[in-house]
Amino acid sequence: MLQIFRDKSQSPFIQAIVLVIVLVFVFWGVGANMMGTRDAAIVVNDEEISFQEYQRVYDQLLASYRQQFGGSVPEELLKSLGLSAQVSNQLIQETLLRQGAASMGLLVSAPEVQRAIQEMVQFQENDSFNMEKYKTLLASNRLTPNKYEASRRVEMLSAKGVQAIGNFATTVTDAEISDLYQQAKEKIILNFAKISPANFKDDVVIEEEALVSWFDQNKENYKTDPQVQLKFLSFPYGGDTAPKDMDESKARTLVFQKANDAYEGILSAGSLQEYAKLHPEAVILETEFFSRKTPPENIDKAPAVQNKAFSLKAGELSSLIESPFGYSILYAQAVQAPEIPALETVRDQVTADYKTAQAKVLARKKSEEMLSALKADAVFTDLGKTNTIEIKQATLSRSPTDEETNGFPSSLLMDVFSLSSIKPLPEEPATVGEDFYLYQFTERILPDPAGMTDEEKEQYRTHILSAKQERILIAWIRHQEKTADIVTNKSIQ
Repeated sequence: MLQIFRDKSQSPFIQAIVLVIVLVFVFWGVGANMMGTRDAAIVVNDEEISFQEYQRVYDQLLASYRQQFGGSVPEELLKSLGLSAQVSNQLIQETLLRQGAASMGLLVSAPEVQRAIQEMVQFQENDSFNMEKYKTLLASNRLTPNKYEASRRVEMLSAKGVQAIGNFATTVTDAEISDLYQQAKEKIILNFAKISPANFKDDVVIEEEALVSWFDQNKENYKTDPQVQLKFLSFPYGGDTAPKDMDESKARTLVFQKANDAYEGILSAGSLQEYAKLHPEAVILETEFFSRKTPPENIDKAPAVQNKAFSLKAGELSSLIESPFGYSILYAQAVQAPEIPALETVRDQVTADYKTAQAKVLARKKSEEMLSALKADAVFTDLGKTNTIEIKQATLSRSPTDEETNGFPSSLLMDVFSLSSIKPLPEEPATVGEDFYLYQFTERILPDPAGMTDEEKEQYRTHILSAKQERILIAWIRHQEKTADIVTNKSIQ
């Protein structure tokens, strides 16, 4: 849809509406004041929100984030998300909405609740409400009809509150529709140039003193990887430990028993070396020095094994390590700590990296020089010829096609639409990846509102009205939060 209306999913108005819909499928959480507990996480105008309710919403939000991130959320990211604050704000705003609806004199009658439940597809069979299915589904979620219907009444009251507050915004003028139509359909014509560091590498002059200085500043980047030299025992699933025709579960148990016997034997003998003397049949494998990037072919590549290998100290024996592929016992013969090499041993790589870094410096300098010249009324095309840089033209809309962009980065579109004939240039060159971009506004093309169809007009009217309702709801919630008596338990702050 229109760019201006994208990314609205985080707005309080949309969240409030979505919340009402989502709660229908949750089946519990009927309000802290119905929990029958004095153990309050939050109190809003003397209405208690229990720790059970807080935890339920917290768990739902956490599960939602885990789903977005494929099953797990890094601890640091969890901290940055501020889940506790999100949950508290959500519960407070829900309660304020419900209280506000009640103070407006809004009511939800028993017949309204019944009709709403009868229209829910999860309780229907052959497109009709089925009482047996209704009772069975509630029972499977440990709910009684009375409790669930009370929950629905609360949700519907909140929904009425949202609607009532939003109804204060009812007017959309033709001028507003015309302005939005022009904003959505306008096009910008501009000239632009990409200045790539790759084109400046041949201009970099390598001076020994500068190279040595640069290496000294960046030498940590050239530190060698830690390396380890191992002796180890491997007990893979599917090896010679168990007969080929044995049940998989029994075979895996047999592999574990053999690996565990070996581990206990090593501990009893006092060392891997002594164990080898007592058990000449044991196959003890060895490696040369290797890093994480270059594990030898004969070792288990599972992360559990690799992580343990590089956590051992010289002369240290690991515990019995399990992986999806079997079991391993590791002994670190020697460990090589990371070290910074002499410049001569990595000169070629350092030289290449230095040229790349200096080429970027030259590209930035060139783009800044060209921008200064443009601000001094230089002609873009002339600058391009002088500096052997291609100048392109693009005609951009808020949702342009590839043909329209002509290679202009989509990430810079919003910056482009802030330009005008009064301010035709950006403050500084834009950076996209390693490249620098210069661009200059030349013309804005506005559509004729007379070309707007009735369908488009109605779409714009709906969007403007929704935006107004959202602003009113935000303002109402903010006012309620300022005037409400809200106490949050210290344990969730």
